[in-house]
Amino acid sequence: MEMKTARFLGNKKVALERKEKPKAGPGQVVIEVKACGLCGSERPQYLAGFHHHQGHEAAGVVSEIGDGVTNVKLGERVVGYLTGFCGECEACKAGLTTACQAYPEKENMGWAYPGGFAEYLLVDAQNALPLDDSLSFAEGVLLLDTLGTPYHGLRLAGAKKAKTAAVIGCGTVGLGTVIILKSLGVEKIFASDVSAYRLEKAAEFGAVAIDAAKHDVVEFIRENTANSGVDLVVEAVGRPATLEQAVKAARFGGTVLGLGEQPDEFKLQIDLEMRLKDLTFVRSWYFPVKEYYENMELMKDGFFQDINKLVTHTFPLEKMQKACDLFYGGETLKAIIKFS
Repeated sequence: MEMKTARFLGNKKVALERKEKPKAGPGQVVIEVKACGLCGSERPQYLAGFHHHQGHEAAGVVSEIGDGVTNVKLGERVVGYLTGFCGECEACKAGLTTACQAYPEKENMGWAYPGGFAEYLLVDAQNALPLDDSLSFAEGVLLLDTLGTPYHGLRLAGAKKAKTAAVIGCGTVGLGTVIILKSLGVEKIFASDVSAYRLEKAAEFGAVAIDAAKHDVVEFIRENTANSGVDLVVEAVGRPATLEQAVKAARFGGTVLGLGEQPDEFKLQIDLEMRLKDLTFVRSWYFPVKEYYENMELMKDGFFQDINKLVTHTFPLEKMQKACDLFYGGETLKAIIKFS
């Protein structure tokens, strides 16, 4: 049996292709995909191409179960957890699946194996996490990168204690960060970007919007915080220059959280003023499985304010080219591919 897929060819082109439907082996399940989110981390493949279809923010229904699978049932609603883990090492037993000792180099959906831009997705059974019946498949997608990734970092950074914060970069992870900070009760949140559309949305979510094309972000924050800077700065762009900006915008004794995917090697210029700040620096990646369940309960309880406003566009798989052009062109917030 064949299935429809969409693959990045490179040069901003997307190909609709037919591939053989995967079969579940021992310890595996096949998910009939119902929704899969576009993500900025796949921009390089949108530009350069990739050898199989990607998509790592998938939600759907279990359609086939392999031998030995006991954690999910046929017909169960699930999301696909991004990264591989053994479930047996000390880190996994503590619920810290992103620190799994058996996968130090990571084995991620969409990169190591075909992802969710397809009608069916094959994953290890333990990577199929249950989605509560009260939540939509789109909300399941949001529980992954859009909320799970920033909230993991914000937990580590002690964001609950912050009274002031700044988010540099208003992509979906950045705006997800703004929503979480607002939901935590942070009193004043700045958000910077160069996209007028995304800054407008940041303001709607309760942030003080800073147009980085017109203002010096650090000076703007200092001018509006009695020259002290903010308690917490979140870098959600992934560029050395904005990480340096984050360090400068933090107050003495403040915290900087790096969420953006920085280059493998880069120089960070730390001047005397920055060295004297007594800063705490947190670098986080994705989120452990145990936090997925915590976040799902919070979503059920309505904790994440205005979260569904983050999904501005949905497209069928056949419109994947248009979806990518708009999303990577900065003309949407969260864009989701939906399957009937």
